Parts: sequence; C-alpha cells; structure tokens
Amino acid sequence: MYLLKYVLIIIIISSYSIGNYLPLSWGWENSPLEWSQVVILFAGALLTAKWSLEAKSAGRYHHARFFTWAIPLWLLMAGREMNWGRVFYPVGINPITGPFFIPVSQLPYGPIVYPLIAVVIFSWLFAVIKYKLFLVPYKLYQQGRFPTSEFLLVIFSFVVAHIAERQLHFEIMEEIVEDVAYISLILTAYRVKVALKNSINKIIDGKYFGSI
Repeated sequence: MYLLKYVLIIIIISSYSIGNYLPLSWGWENSPLEWSQVVILFAGALLTAKWSLEAKSAGRYHHARFFTWAIPLWLLMAGREMNWGRVFYPVGINPITGPFFIPVSQLPYGPIVYPLIAVVIFSWLFAVIKYKLFLVPYKLYQQGRFPTSEFLLVIFSFVVAHIAERQLHFEIMEEIVEDVAYISLILTAYRVKVALKNSINKIIDGKYFGSI
C-alpha cells in the first residue's frame, strides 16, 4: 500500500502517452475506462462498509459511524459516473464523441433522481454536523496521522483530469487520471482506517492519551 501512491503518480505522469496508444472509443461514455471507475467506486463503498463493521465490532462506534456515512458519498460518485442510469438508455452514437443517451427527465425514475440526490447530501451534512464527524480527520491531522500525501494525490489527480478535459480536450487521458483519483481516494480512506485503529491501540497500551 505504501508504494501504491508512487505507482499512481507514475500513471498520472504517463497518462498522456498511455492515452495515445488506446482506441478513441476508450474516452467515450460506456467505455472500459468509464466502467472501471464505477467498479472502483463500488469497491470503495464495499470496503468502507467492511471497515465500518470492523470498527463497530471493536466497540469503536464513532469510527463506525464515520465510515458508515462515507458510504453514500461513494454511491453518489458511482451514480454520477453512470449518469444516474442514463448509460443504460443509449439512443445513438456519434463516430467522434461516442454514444449519447436520453435526458435524465425521461428515465423511468427521472423525477426522483435530483430530489433523492438532494436528500442524500443534506442527510450526510446533517450527520457530519450532528455527530461531529469532521473531527475525525481533523484530530488525525492534529496528531500528524492524517494521510496528507495521499489526499493531495487525490486533489492533484482531479486537477490533472480537469486540465485534460478542458484544456487538452483529451478524454482518454481524463478517464485514466480519474481512475487514479478514485484509487487514491480508496488509499486515503484505507490510511485513515489504519490511523484510527492504531490510535486506539496506543490508548490501550497506555502510550497515547489523546482520543478521536
């Protein structure tokens, strides 16, 4: 895991060259790169659920709640990558830009898509404030345990992806770097999980007297 971030950095640096060797269609919607992002995000949700159960089993209920309320964010990102389900309703294909789909409003469940997104976001914000979940990463940062380099890699990946899309107009490069961004998110979450577990172990050993 420690070396993974360096592999991801190399992929970002090489993404322009890698993109030149891939078919044009890999930059389209419904491409292998797009679906790999969905798989990564669902994997992030499943891992987060697993870490929440582990924390709950160990009696670390605040940590369990922190991970539980992170799951909707993974699912929202996965939903966005699938265009809220529009990818299952293609209506044609452009030889340059790829397939295009029906509007969200024409989906069978179209009227509830945006209200449901709003409910999820506001519920998450309510939980963050009510249970003070923001204190978990904040206290890790105060203690020097927050995975800052992994988190910065997430930000850097999204910046490069934005440049690839808006400035270079190179969709394949954008999709490659978005894959890196989502893997970096999982890596960041994993490092947070490890840091939280280690902080509790130190309390038990009597070597550390803070709390998260």
